[in-house]
Amino acid sequence: MLSDTIRTFFQNPNILDVSLIDANDNVIYEQHYPHSKTQETITLSEPLIDPITHQLQATLIISYSNNFVDELHTKLFMQLIFLSLFALLIFSITYWYFRKQFFVLRLLSNWMGNYSMDKTSEPFKSDNTNYEIMTITTSANKMVETIDDYRCQMEQINNELEHRVENEISKRREKEQLLVQQSRLAAMGEMIESIAHQWRQPLNIIGLAVANLTMKRTLGLLENDEIDKNSAIINNNLAFMSNTIDDFRNFFNIDKECLSFDPAQPIEEVFALLGEQLRYSNITYHVHKHCDQEIFGVVNEFKQVILNIINNAQDAIKSKQDQNGGKIEVTLRCDAHHLFIDIGDTGGGVPSVIVERIFDPYFTTKLHNKGTGIGLYMSKVIIEQHFEGSLSVSNTDDGALFTLTLALSR
Repeated sequence: MLSDTIRTFFQNPNILDVSLIDANDNVIYEQHYPHSKTQETITLSEPLIDPITHQLQATLIISYSNNFVDELHTKLFMQLIFLSLFALLIFSITYWYFRKQFFVLRLLSNWMGNYSMDKTSEPFKSDNTNYEIMTITTSANKMVETIDDYRCQMEQINNELEHRVENEISKRREKEQLLVQQSRLAAMGEMIESIAHQWRQPLNIIGLAVANLTMKRTLGLLENDEIDKNSAIINNNLAFMSNTIDDFRNFFNIDKECLSFDPAQPIEEVFALLGEQLRYSNITYHVHKHCDQEIFGVVNEFKQVILNIINNAQDAIKSKQDQNGGKIEVTLRCDAHHLFIDIGDTGGGVPSVIVERIFDPYFTTKLHNKGTGIGLYMSKVIIEQHFEGSLSVSNTDDGALFTLTLALSR
């Protein structure tokens, strides 16, 4: 019975030896399968325990051939090689596939990188049939096409804007030239009125001298000394009138040469031209100079600004109809970088409701067409654009105070 059971072990070709040894190491049974002595074996021993007494009855020793393990190792190794080659093949195919896709994407990236708003570019073309790549390529081409369309529209809009800006600038320059011309004509009219005031007394003196000569000649009392005396009076007054004409011509000289000058001198020249008119209106004036700094610009433009402000002060004082007349005070002061010219009057000031609009073009408070509304506007433009300064107005207890802030001559 035992031998039959053990023989069944040898139905397994990998079993080489079977031995049964009792508890005293005596061989009860053994069976050997012929094999080479050099053949490697694996020996397993299994103790046989009595289930009732739990004592060792015998030990079963079985020797297995190592060929099975070697064959298994070989089979596993071959399968591993096969799997490795298969994985390498799959990796190669996958790498080639994705490399092809990424190559197209790289070309698309370079094409996008070389795209410039300054120039048009040909659409990106690719023979790749991958759906995702085709979608990206189509989207990129549409995006660039849309950008090109917008660029063309922007160029057209920019050209139209440039044309409109040029037209607006041209119109603005024409308006500014017109304002300048109107301002000069308005100032010229006021200067002519001032000259008329200054000529009134000399003409009266000349008329009296001529009448005196005529009367004495009629009475036969005309002597050479009398002729010389009245001739001198006439010549002196004619010289004064001639100088007034020269001052008027110099004031409106179109010379635009920029130079450094002391602002006190042109201020005195303006008062000299307006002096007779101011005295006729019972208006006194004073110039207080607290610094000797110079400014840089066109002298006649500066004179025009001073003339506009003084005429504005004169009109304000005259509008009060005060029998005591009025007063105009001009003060020159400096700091480290600027020269300030304060021109104050006793004309009652600027109403608060219009003080913000007093420098607007064509805005005037003068009645009966006596004002054009461009004098103060042009004065502000000249100070800001030609003298790098500012012109402002405020009210004092007696009247208006105009302040010119000018950059010192470098």
